[in-house]
Amino acid sequence: MKVTMFAAPFGQGGQMHIHCRRYVRLLQLAGCAITLIEHSGFESKVIPGVQHLRYPRRMRRLDGPMTAWALSFLHKQRLGALLSAAQADLCHVQWMDERVLDVSRAGARPLIATAWGSDLNVPAQASADDATRLRIGAALRELDLLIVDCDDIATTANQLAGKPIPTATLPIGIDTKLFHPDLPEERRQWRERLKIEHDAVVFLSARQLGALYRPGEIITAFANLPVAARERSYLLMRTFGHSVGTSLPTLRRMAEELGVAPRVRWLESTAYEQQPGLYVAADVTVNFPQMDAFPVTILESLACGVPVLTNPLKAYESNGVKPYLKFTRDDSVSELSANMAAALEGRETLQAQALQGRKHVVRHFDERVSASRLRDIYEDLLLRIRQR
Repeated sequence: MKVTMFAAPFGQGGQMHIHCRRYVRLLQLAGCAITLIEHSGFESKVIPGVQHLRYPRRMRRLDGPMTAWALSFLHKQRLGALLSAAQADLCHVQWMDERVLDVSRAGARPLIATAWGSDLNVPAQASADDATRLRIGAALRELDLLIVDCDDIATTANQLAGKPIPTATLPIGIDTKLFHPDLPEERRQWRERLKIEHDAVVFLSARQLGALYRPGEIITAFANLPVAARERSYLLMRTFGHSVGTSLPTLRRMAEELGVAPRVRWLESTAYEQQPGLYVAADVTVNFPQMDAFPVTILESLACGVPVLTNPLKAYESNGVKPYLKFTRDDSVSELSANMAAALEGRETLQAQALQGRKHVVRHFDERVSASRLRDIYEDLLLRIRQR
């Protein structure tokens, strides 16, 4: 089976986004021949066995002045050559945006997209006549299939499109042979590197730095712990990704003003292969986003046997992981702080819960399982289209 995958139009440091790299891995495990189309300006390493092509400049300034017919003609001319060169059985777009309309107008069929969460959740909060919301709704209506990672995102897609959209649920799988709990040397090395005592309790904020993931609120919750609890614990903040709505200097000042700067560690981007060691260096992962889909960090943390403390978002009720997460009673900083304090005293219970969660992740979300499921999704779609 030949698949053309359109990578997300953003990444970090000029590299393809990690979710796209994971999807390429799934396609390879599924035995697909891959044509990968990235945006110009990216400098991703060539992946052996993968055909690399470049997406033409999008020229967004033309969306308003040009008619739909003119755009259709333009994109057919500019994207048609790419699609002809790929000769794929289907096209798969990562991240829902205007490119879905571009590719559709160029005649790509069957057309699949994967929604990551913010691409639908953010426009869903806009007014009904918001231009971005209208474009996303139009793009959704062009799809033959939308892949989502939780039921909540499927519901949001239907609301934006104004009609039911064909969907399949597939969280991005992880390599559970890489992410596992038995890494004592890595735990020691990470703690030594971060100047953290071996018997201290470490809370890990594993998400990006953007305001959507509320890093400031996590720091505040940590600062609100009883003094005795703070003195035997640390907060590890990852600082990778897009700092939309916040900034590292601002967060550092906040930690200083709250008096917890000596107990906070800041960690820049970490190589993918080193991330399991980072998880096991922690004792509890703290997750507190404003909105979400189903984050791969939950799967990675549980695969490493590290408990996940999180606010109760609807998206987390999917995929059978709810019994393995520790939820706050409500979505408040005070409740998060209370649960962090309780986690200090109840670590053994939480760790036992997380180890059961690992079994669930291995059974259902190992990348090999997800790759098999992805191939089934493709084959079912192609069969359905042939039978029309």
